[in-house]
Amino acid sequence: MEYVNKLKHQVSEFWNSRNKVQKISLILGALLVILTAGLLGYFISRPSYSPLFTNLSMQDAGEIVKRLEDMKIPYKIADGGKTILVESKDVYKTRLNLAQEGLPKGGVLGFSDIFNKTKLGTTDWERQLQYTQALQGELTRTIEEMEQVESARVHIVQPRESLFIEPNAQKEPSAAVFLKLKPGVEIAEEEIRGIINLVAHSVEGLKPENITIVDEFGRVLSNIPLSEEQNTKEEINSQLVIQNNFQKQLQANVQSLLEQIFGPGNVAVRVNAQLNFDKKTVESRLFTPVSSETGDGILRSVQELREHFSGTGSVPTGNPGTGTNIPGYQQPNTNGTSNYQKTEVIRNYEMNESKENVTVAPGTVKKLTVSVVVNRDLNDEEKDKIATLVGNAIGYDIQRDQITVEGMTFNNQLADILSKQLAEENQRREMQRLLIIISAIAAAILFIIAHRIIAMKRRRMEEEKLAYELAAAQQAASQLSDDVSADNREVFSEIEKLARKRPEDVAKILRTWLNEE
Repeated sequence: MEYVNKLKHQVSEFWNSRNKVQKISLILGALLVILTAGLLGYFISRPSYSPLFTNLSMQDAGEIVKRLEDMKIPYKIADGGKTILVESKDVYKTRLNLAQEGLPKGGVLGFSDIFNKTKLGTTDWERQLQYTQALQGELTRTIEEMEQVESARVHIVQPRESLFIEPNAQKEPSAAVFLKLKPGVEIAEEEIRGIINLVAHSVEGLKPENITIVDEFGRVLSNIPLSEEQNTKEEINSQLVIQNNFQKQLQANVQSLLEQIFGPGNVAVRVNAQLNFDKKTVESRLFTPVSSETGDGILRSVQELREHFSGTGSVPTGNPGTGTNIPGYQQPNTNGTSNYQKTEVIRNYEMNESKENVTVAPGTVKKLTVSVVVNRDLNDEEKDKIATLVGNAIGYDIQRDQITVEGMTFNNQLADILSKQLAEENQRREMQRLLIIISAIAAAILFIIAHRIIAMKRRRMEEEKLAYELAAAQQAASQLSDDVSADNREVFSEIEKLARKRPEDVAKILRTWLNEE
């Protein structure tokens, strides 16, 4: 107790020894320390919230909020109801619990959601609508599992069957798929074709060509070949485009070359190119004789037969054949000993053979036909020269290509009429442009003149006003000069000189004095 009293006494002495400013500083410092400690404690003890789900639909957000309230889990809503936050320690546990209940559903309903709500007395048409809605939801969830897709929507249109319409006359089912891709991600044709096949095989009677896929920018992604026939058509169209571009390029080259000689508009060129788009592989086998330098070639196999006979026995004599055997039989010669030897050697040599496989790329030139018409009469020599120039420009092959050069007068009436009309139109535009420029210049001159007149009138009015003020000041100064002493007359004379030298400044000072009064 004594210690407490002593402490109180020391605090009282310390407080009383301070002046007023120091006391206020101590109070403010203590309040600042208490406030800082309180804020730190509040932020430290306040629970940290983390996003549980983001970018939710209103239906999913409502169901999740209701389920969180049932589970008595504190939550917060942000981003206009699209984001739900819970305490950081409960994020993963809450996600697992909600996932077991099928939340969030992604704004779509599946088969389980539809069939759980089936009521008694539902008509067949209502069941069909529920089935279509559930099928759309299941397809949406499946497509959203793709890595490139952020969100998706599937709309299926199934025509209602009727007893009064023949089956062949009824409309076919169709489907539309909306894809929102992840930022910076492009979807490939194979993946689009996979989505089309997924939807087509999920809906009875739905054909792939009746499926449309659109992205968030409104681009149609389903314009890709789906069958072999479409692939063939696309390939043919591509070949036609390549052939037309090739013809245009050759035609432009020949046209520019000849126009530099005969002048623009005096040459007409048409090129017809036949390209071979067949892709083939040529295999050639070449057999060459063995050269004298390498000898007999490469020995592949050897077959050797040897026979040997020796002894004192008899050996058949005479020539072989029926001539010596008929009519009689030749008696063997028994005089002396006999020795028989036979040697046979067969050698097989490998032939020199070379194999070559050549793959011919599609797009090679099969035939070129070039027609050139010049706006003048040409003799045979000039035609030959032009044909030679054109041939060098297109890579002429005498066994493959054909060049025709003719000279005749062009009918330029239509071109002259068009050029005349174009010149008149250009002249009319130039006149309009000139009138606009003249009008703008006149308007600018009138504006400058009006501005000058207004400025001169304003200046004249200011000068008149200033003259009036100076006259009034001079009159006042003359009246005062009669009343003042001789010592002050010099001051007034100086003021008068200043007013004559700098009337504008003096007028401003007088105007200020009058306003103050």
